[in-house]
Order: sequence, then C-alpha cells, then structure tokens
Amino acid sequence: MESAESCRLSVVAESAEEFNYKYYQPLHLAILKGDWKSTKAFLDDNPSALTAKITKFDQTALHVAALGSQWKLVEKLVQLMPANMVTKLDSYNFTCLHYVAFGKSVDAAKALVAKNSSVTQVGDHRGRTPLCYSVTSTRCKEMTWYLVLNTPDDRSARPISVLDLDSLLWAGYYDIVMYILQHYPNTVDSDNNMLYTMSRLPSHFQSGHNFGFWKRCIYQCVPAELEYGNTIWNALQTLVPSLKLVRDAKLRHVYAVRLVEFFCSQTSTENDRKFWESPVAASMICIAASFGIVEILSICFRSFPDLVWSHNRNEGYVAEIAINNRQEKVFSLLCKMPTICKMQVLGIRPPPDYDVRHTSAYEAAKLATKIESIPGAAFQMQRELQWFKVVEKIENSDMKDFRVDGKSPWQLFQEEHKELFEEGKKWMQDTSNSCMLVATLIATIAFAAAITVPGGNNQDKGIPIFLSDSTFMVFVVSDALALFSSMTSLLMFLAILNARFAQEDFLVALPQKLIIGLTFLFLAIATTMLAFAAALSMLVQDRLKWAQIPIGLLTSVPVALFEILQIPLLLGMMISTYGSRISYE
Repeated sequence: MESAESCRLSVVAESAEEFNYKYYQPLHLAILKGDWKSTKAFLDDNPSALTAKITKFDQTALHVAALGSQWKLVEKLVQLMPANMVTKLDSYNFTCLHYVAFGKSVDAAKALVAKNSSVTQVGDHRGRTPLCYSVTSTRCKEMTWYLVLNTPDDRSARPISVLDLDSLLWAGYYDIVMYILQHYPNTVDSDNNMLYTMSRLPSHFQSGHNFGFWKRCIYQCVPAELEYGNTIWNALQTLVPSLKLVRDAKLRHVYAVRLVEFFCSQTSTENDRKFWESPVAASMICIAASFGIVEILSICFRSFPDLVWSHNRNEGYVAEIAINNRQEKVFSLLCKMPTICKMQVLGIRPPPDYDVRHTSAYEAAKLATKIESIPGAAFQMQRELQWFKVVEKIENSDMKDFRVDGKSPWQLFQEEHKELFEEGKKWMQDTSNSCMLVATLIATIAFAAAITVPGGNNQDKGIPIFLSDSTFMVFVVSDALALFSSMTSLLMFLAILNARFAQEDFLVALPQKLIIGLTFLFLAIATTMLAFAAALSMLVQDRLKWAQIPIGLLTSVPVALFEILQIPLLLGMMISTYGSRISYE
C-alpha cells in the first residue's frame, strides 16, 4: 500500500516539474472564480494552455472548472476542447465527467457527452465510471438517471457495483435500481442482500411513512405514473413545493414494492433454495417485521410460504416480533393465516426452547419500547390496552390465570403501565379543563344572546323587531344549537373529570367521552360564529348591503383554524377508538 502511494507521489512530483505553476496561476484562479472574460483572454494569448496540465495533479483547465463547480465554464471550455481531451485523465485517473458526476449540473454532463460520447465509459484506476461516483454521492437523481441512460455496458469498465446499488437503495432510487438490474443482469450475484438492505428502510414503503392528515389526502390523489417529465404535475409541483415531496414519496413506494416483487420473482423462477433457506433471509423477515414493512412480508410470504416461520432467538416468531414492536399491520397480515398466527402467539416451539415466560401475553403486558406516535398519553395507553386484549383473546384460557413470579399477565400490565396511566390521566384531565372553559364561555354568550336579541323587542308585544327577517331565523337556530352543543360538551368534559379513571376505562369509556365532548365543542364554535355573523348582518344590512360577504369570511376564520388544528386529532381519536386495525378473527 505504501509503495503504491510512493509511486503516485513520485509521478506527481515528476509531473510538477513539467509545467510552470506561476505561469498558469492566473488561469487557475480565473477559472475557480468563474471569470470567463479573464479565462478567455488568457487562452487567446496562450492557445496551448487549453490542453496543457495547469496543476501538479495533471489537471487541465476543464478539470479545474469542474472541481470548482464552475459549470458554465465547463460548457464553454468543452466547446473549445478537442474531442480527445474530454477523456483525458488526471493523476487521480479522473476525467472531467467524474468530477461533474459529483455535482448537479446535468447540462455540463450533456456538453461533455455531446463532445465525446465515450467519456461515460472511461473508468478510473479501479475501473469505476462517472456513473459509479454519481451513485455514491446521490446528490442529484437527475444526474444519476442521465449517466445510467448514457453509459453502455462496456466490459472493460465497471458501470456499477453491488456497493453502488446499495447506495442507490439507501437513497430511495428504486426506479434506477430496477433499470440497472434489467439492463445489467450480471451486476449482482444474489438478491437477498439487497432485500436485507430494503428491510431496514421502513420510510421507503407506504406502511412505514407517517404522513399528516392533509398529506395523506394528497397522497391518495397523486397518480402512480412513474414517468418523469409529466407537464401537469411538474407545473403543480412548482406552484406547491410540498406536493413534490408527496409525489416523490409515492413514486418511491410504488417502485420499492415493484423491486421486491422483481427480486422474489427472479429468485422463485430460479428455484434458489439458498435464498429462502439462508439465515440472511430469515433475518431480513424479522427486521422487516420489527419495522412494520408489511409490503416485504406479504410479497415474500406469497413467493416463499415457509418464510412465515422465520424467527430469531431474542424475539421469537414474526407474530411475536409484531406484538413486541406494536406493528399492527404485520399482525393483521398474520391474522389472515389464523392457525399460523395462533401457534406463533402461543410461542409453540420444540421442547428445548419452550419457556412460558416468552408467551405473548406476558410480552404484550410489558410497556412497548417504541410506542406509536398517537396524540396524547391517554391514547397511547388505549393502544397498549388494545394490544394486550387482542393477544389475551388468542391465548388459551388456562394461560390467563398462569402466574410468573406471582404475577398474572394483567397484573404485569398494570405494573408496567403505571407511569403511562398517570400521564394519560393528567393529559385527559388537563384537556377536559381547557375545553370546559371554552364550552362555558360559549354557553354564557349563547344564553345572553337569546335573551337580548339583535335589534331588541317590540315594546308593546315583546316580539323581536327582526322576527320577520329570514336572517333572524338563522340567528335563532344557530344560537339554539350553540347553547345545546356547548352544554352537551360541558357535561361530557365534566363526566371525564368525575370518572373513576381505571386502566380499563382508557380502552373505550374515557376516549368516547372525549370524542363526544370535542365534537360538540366544534359544533358550538361553528354555530356561535354563524349566529354572530347573522346578528351583525341584520344590524348593518340597510346601510351596508355588501357587508355580509366580509362578515361571513371573517367569522369563518376561527372555525377554519379549529378545523385545521383539531380535526386531525379528533379523527385520530375516532380511528383509534372505533376503527382499530388490531383485530383477530
């Protein structure tokens, strides 16, 4: 290793003697500054400098421009260069395109390829082409795509290696990986290592990507076309930058699934027993289960059914891993195979490995090391209860009363979740107190507005002056709904404060009261603002007939804010309480 480095330094030293550093220094500095006027003037006075080595590392003006990220100068210099100079190597055995591949200027790469198309096939001392370095840097997907499409399969150079593909997988460029595997079938020796890498990337799959409420809605609307250059979506992405993030995520998810299907299809066609019987495959399944990547599991189980019995010594079978890591999608997938699921949950193993301490009821009773990101400790407690109840349902009835260290699974659950229970109780009480204050204010305002109606009453009959006005009926109905909704909300929050707060109550009773309270509170806010808008419109409609529009817009602002800030939380509560996916049939 030292001798090779010594040789390289000697070559550099010899090369340094072949040019006058001070002579080329003005050109070098002008290029690094991006000063084309000074660069062009120097080259006009010294035409030989265009192809000369101007650094001690045998780099030409073209190399220096690329190293300095002066992409416009690269495009201009390449027009003046002879075609053979584009493939010129410096002392690092890099062409200019190697350096361009580290950057983001596809235009500079196009200019170099247009001058000499063979430059994409020139490798360094290890045979690595510019495509390899573009993959490794993963800074610009457009650059990588361009080099992939313009690098022929030249056996004298190595277009891409297994490590390069691994870098592409970590970057999420699954469409590029698919293209490479289809056009360079001998690139990899086996697919299981790539599947192992993908099993560690949950955010690259839909099951592991946690979008917010509105982004989930956009995600469903974004088309799954995988072609780049779609004019409509490119225009929309320019206007709404966040749309590009959602679209890119969906395209990545779609191609990730296609790539897993491609791997499994190829391996299944070749009847590769080494893959699905190898420890790597079993480890890949267990890792995917722990991260909740249900797409990998479902595809692999269809192609290799025996993989469903994959397990490791620490966490057990796939069902047990799903329970320990609270991966409900994986558990739901296994519930479609009820017999297998029940055997795994019961921890049925050969006698030497059997230990009742490892049964799933006791594992589900322990506090999860990774609690799902549910808003509020109360709903985290609810999720833990749901997990315990479904596992307890699968367990044999005689196991429910079994004791380990004198504790039943339920007693262990209560002990493990004591701190979370106290946090959930405090969260529920604090939320109820805050909402009660708002509900009380709305109820007070609504009651006062019902007594002192807009415009007053007729002195003789006591009938409201605006009784015949249709807007008055809007006011009356809205005010009545506001009073009814706020009082209902107030009673629900009061019931929460007076509740007994047992751990079992967090499963349905307490969340249900909070959902009802928040729903009626939202209705109370909306109807209060509608009543206010109707009252104000009646008072100014004779003088300002156009005032109804701005009044309506302004009064809708608080309602919209509440909807944006609280509706996602409320929907999450409803889904967690009434639409739980944790089930076993």
